[in-house]
Amino acid sequence: MKAVYLKAHHQFELRDVALREIGPGEALVRVAACGFCGHDKILADYAAEDWQPFGHEFAGVVEKVGHGVKNVRVGDRVVIETSTFDPLSPEAQNGRPDLDTDGPSYMNMAHTAMGFSEHTIVPAILCYPFDGISDEEACFAEPMGVAADLVLTADIKLGNDVAVMGCGAIGLMAMQMAKASGARHVYAIEHAHNKRKIELARAYGADEVLLSDEIDLTKYPFPRGGVDRVLVTTPPKTIDLATRICAVGGIVAFLGISYGPAATVSFDSNIVHLNKLQIRGSNAIPALYFPHCFDLMHAGMVDVKQLISHRFTLDNAPEGILSFLHDHDTAVKAVMVNE
Repeated sequence: MKAVYLKAHHQFELRDVALREIGPGEALVRVAACGFCGHDKILADYAAEDWQPFGHEFAGVVEKVGHGVKNVRVGDRVVIETSTFDPLSPEAQNGRPDLDTDGPSYMNMAHTAMGFSEHTIVPAILCYPFDGISDEEACFAEPMGVAADLVLTADIKLGNDVAVMGCGAIGLMAMQMAKASGARHVYAIEHAHNKRKIELARAYGADEVLLSDEIDLTKYPFPRGGVDRVLVTTPPKTIDLATRICAVGGIVAFLGISYGPAATVSFDSNIVHLNKLQIRGSNAIPALYFPHCFDLMHAGMVDVKQLISHRFTLDNAPEGILSFLHDHDTAVKAVMVNE
């Protein structure tokens, strides 16, 4: 069976691997489509010191189920949640399942093949059946859940002015959700070189696209002197800038993983203190909001089709991913579609 492995720096290899037999509570899924995630890029850039399988934004078809599986059947089209909560955890039983970060997880399994493969084994409880949209659209459910968590963490109110830092797939989905949440003005913040991201930000309703490498954002004439909410999908070091463009009482919601020295950031505590700001961390573990995300897609409130800038097959995945990583002008989202 074919599966793609990666290793830093930007090494990709198509391998022939074997899968073990599925166990109780597990499902064998034939992968139909898989998105290349920002975390996959971190692995490929520097974090994966040894060869490893990857890919967790995927949709497919259940081909086999283990003993005790009741939520899905053979033949179901499913998208995979990366994790979920344990209903018996203290957090869930106290009404906060979102705080249980130790529930069943696809990411914590020992894999010989993950989403960039022909088949993979998943905990059946993480399989979410769907219909009515394509497989490549369905594989956006996982990153859309990340965007939804960011938007909900920011607690956008009717009439808020919102800035979205970073117009990758998650940022652009979050921007659409911010508009739908009642934001008065939405500002997209991006580097000038990626023309496609800028085009999409405008197409999705950004009132202004601010080019952070060409203007001083702290001097931009926001109507309220700053924005009420900042959604940060850019590297941790940009949290400082996010605090500097907030209006009094603003909230900075941040998501993202970094490693080593880059994970440590600094900001002016006087700005946070005197302006009564909040900095809130968004972490979509457990992976929630899949029904909500599918509702948004079905209703046309969040468009994902235009986000796909690169498509390739499993056989061409190493070359396709490298093409995506080296495209600094039009790259937004890469998706593998199995034939």
